[in-house]
Amino acid sequence: MDTNLEKHIQNALVKFTSKEYYEDLVKAKEEYFTKAGQVFEEDDDYENRMSSFNLWYLLQRLPSNSNATLMSKYIEEEEVEEEVKESLLNVNHSLFEYTGQSFTKKHVLRDILHDKKIVLEKNYIMPSIVKNDIFMGRTIDFNSKSYLLEGITTVPVDVRSVLIKESKKVRKLQDDKRDLQFLMKVEAFKTKWRRYGHIDAKKIFQFK
Repeated sequence: MDTNLEKHIQNALVKFTSKEYYEDLVKAKEEYFTKAGQVFEEDDDYENRMSSFNLWYLLQRLPSNSNATLMSKYIEEEEVEEEVKESLLNVNHSLFEYTGQSFTKKHVLRDILHDKKIVLEKNYIMPSIVKNDIFMGRTIDFNSKSYLLEGITTVPVDVRSVLIKESKKVRKLQDDKRDLQFLMKVEAFKTKWRRYGHIDAKKIFQFK
């Protein structure tokens, strides 16, 4: 990822995990993992889950008595370049399918939830996913280039058709809050499936 973007994300994380924000951070963790399913340090995906929480905490959660995210607050209080502001306030949280590399060797994602194609910046090193894997994550655009942020959560390929069908329903609503509710539910289903691996994933990933 562009070092300038990474710097501001890390600076914001340091700022809003300081002692001053400790109580709100504890509340945020309880809120997030109640919705998305509990995570434990011994879990294989612990680091990814925590990275996902950090990004939700900064970019999507609205703190008590506030209509602005912590990232918005950070941008108001710190010196941030205009083009960086635009990128940080428009991170794309979605359900993706990795479709492989293009003819020019760039990694290509299908944004299932928003029905669009995303081509990552050349020479980007993909995390441990392979072609046709489905995962939740966040992309960010900067200077006409797209990057995949840390904190991806893979989901069973067996439920691909179910997720595509539900994504179409959610997409028609054109509501960011509904998008987030859907993605949190998918993460909760994934957590439950990991805990009860002997159960068919299709019996767990059921939307009502």
